[in-house]
Amino acid sequence: MKIALINPSVPRSLKKENLGLAYLSATLQADGHQTRIIDEIAGDDVWQGIDEFKPDIAGISFMTMYALRAYEIADRIKEERGLTVVMGGAHPTAMPDEAIQHGDCVIRGEAEWSFPQAITRGKLEGIIEPEVPTQLDALPDPRRDQLNLDLYAAAGEEIAGFSYRTLGIITSRGCPFVCNYCINSKRETQLRFHSAERVVEEIKYLVDKHNIESIAFYDELMATDIDRFREICDAMIAHDLHHLKWECQIHARRIRPDVLRLMKRAGCVQITIGFESGSQRMLDRMVKHATVEQNMQAARHIHEAGLRVRGCFIIGTPGETEEDVRLTQQFIKQAEIDFASIHYLTPYPGTALFDEFKDQIMKAGVTWDKFTAGDPDTFNCNENMSPALQKRLFLQLSARQAFRNYSWTEMAKRAIKNPRHALHVVSNMI
Repeated sequence: MKIALINPSVPRSLKKENLGLAYLSATLQADGHQTRIIDEIAGDDVWQGIDEFKPDIAGISFMTMYALRAYEIADRIKEERGLTVVMGGAHPTAMPDEAIQHGDCVIRGEAEWSFPQAITRGKLEGIIEPEVPTQLDALPDPRRDQLNLDLYAAAGEEIAGFSYRTLGIITSRGCPFVCNYCINSKRETQLRFHSAERVVEEIKYLVDKHNIESIAFYDELMATDIDRFREICDAMIAHDLHHLKWECQIHARRIRPDVLRLMKRAGCVQITIGFESGSQRMLDRMVKHATVEQNMQAARHIHEAGLRVRGCFIIGTPGETEEDVRLTQQFIKQAEIDFASIHYLTPYPGTALFDEFKDQIMKAGVTWDKFTAGDPDTFNCNENMSPALQKRLFLQLSARQAFRNYSWTEMAKRAIKNPRHALHVVSNMI
């Protein structure tokens, strides 16, 4: 069969390649099907692509912020083309009863094995629970050739406040922690890994074919298996790949000075940690399984190893007060965070937080396109402060950190490129 795999786009789309569709394309092709990825984010026209490819099935994968656009595409495909429509990705996995109203079938979770099996059985209908890949190396290499990688590489992943020619790789799936704002708070699949050998082969492919300067590790967390992570770093050095600049996300409790030194030798320049708050009370409310002191110590160890710290922080946790926000500001300063990413607490479907506030969210009628982790008008989970106050604190902290994250030269470049955004940032500081 011929299967079109569609990646929908919205005005605030993330400029990152959809490796999930590339993996899915690979397993479908391995089962004898023809596939084409139609990527709106890369500028593809969905209707032109469908008319040229003439598929039998349209698969649409999307996160929550893309849901309205995905449903628009699905409805039109069914009405105008009469194709079987299969929905997948984070949002249909969390909201299958909603998604099925716009398609013939929803495949929840990881679909690499389940999609081709459903086609073979001739039952692309209803809600399908996945057969999760247990051995990641058994998956064929993702069909990156069906993505416009030159476009995504040129977009430049920001590392240490600068942009490099960057493409991504997924070396593991899952996370052992259960932060209540994350889908891992409810996901039951086990943590799984690609081997170091497979990781290095994929990196070499990207270097040889796309002349990259940097690797983006899209894992939810790296270094959850310290021995395997060491093997990856050692292999990057042995294969002369340590000229690549890279960063990865690690939990504060997984930080080890000896591993940090190895990472630096392997080309790492920055480590991202979800510190989230400088208030222990808020960390406990998020189920972070970390203390403020552990987070502070992690930042110290990273700096001592000669690496930069990128810290992620959240405003709007239930029960948060102005004093808690002040403690977060204090932590950012004392930990000497090099690059701070400020997010607004967003109760994504599929998380424990969403379940806690589901009735209120549905009653409020908030549209899915606002679920961006950066929109203070999404939904307020915290009743300790007024929505107006929380929004002001969020925008002020975001603006102040924007000025600290970049050099004056880099800020000038960004202001010239997007003057309206620059004025917005300045106005929020007042």
